[in-house]
Amino acid sequence: MKYWFQCLGLAALIGLLNYYPLPFFPTYEQILLPLVSFFLALILGVRFPDIDLFTPGLKHRSAITHSVLLPWLMTLVGYPAIVSGLAMGMAIHMLADIFPKAWIGGALIKMPFFGSLGRLSPFWLMFNCLACLALGLQTTSALGEWVAVGGLSSSLLIMIWYFLREEKSMPPLLAGLMIISALFWSHYNPDFSLLSLIKSTGNTI
Repeated sequence: MKYWFQCLGLAALIGLLNYYPLPFFPTYEQILLPLVSFFLALILGVRFPDIDLFTPGLKHRSAITHSVLLPWLMTLVGYPAIVSGLAMGMAIHMLADIFPKAWIGGALIKMPFFGSLGRLSPFWLMFNCLACLALGLQTTSALGEWVAVGGLSSSLLIMIWYFLREEKSMPPLLAGLMIISALFWSHYNPDFSLLSLIKSTGNTI
């Protein structure tokens, strides 16, 4: 029950902040509120998948909690900062779950009424991890530059903390850093060619 109360407490705090915003100044509503909402939703997203351990009728690694379902449903409500943080947090959690010690027992995804997915479990996790990541990045881009940078930076810090302190595992951390590097490269497309270096040198002379 303690785990449930922690998740419900985070959800209630996020709801109160957004449904009853404090009458401060424009910067609060434009930057601070989305950043705080994103961060709280990020923490909730990291913790939510394992709520199946404390939910009657669900088995560990339930397909319901280890999927893009909850963030996708949240898009119907709105609040992109919450959707983005929740999706990024769940992506971090599922990325860690892709690297179990062995694909047996509790490491396997369980579908309601159908049982374990067996060897398809890693593919389920990979697909839903990427779906959460894509949803998170898409909604983050709509939050404005400052909020997007703050959200992605906090996601990176939470990812490092979760993999090293909670999971004590390097493979998911390395995989996460590679994914983030690839996304950064594809978005900004930096040019490190020799011709570019010569042009930049020439412009400074």
